[in-house]
Amino acid sequence: MSIWWSLHLRRDAASVPLARHLLLGAMETAGVDPDISYDLSVALTEACANAVEHGGDAARGGPSEAYRVTAYLEGEKCRIEVADAGPGFPAVAGGRPHPST
Repeated sequence: MSIWWSLHLRRDAASVPLARHLLLGAMETAGVDPDISYDLSVALTEACANAVEHGGDAARGGPSEAYRVTAYLEGEKCRIEVADAGPGFPAVAGGRPHPST
């Protein structure tokens, strides 16, 4: 069985539990282990909360009012994407930041 869904959500804290609830329901329907479902739902909650808090569109001079959540489940594969119009992380010269920073 494969399940795919995509949501276009307002950058509002109330949208976060909706995304989590839909993911948990889809994973239950697909027969995913409840412990794995819980862990992935916590990660999704964090990603959505980050999009709500930081998902503005700096290039256009103002905040974006929405973000997108897409989930794809097929067999033992699960892909979850949270996308917003935020500026992302600042570039670091020479690659990744040092773990202590």
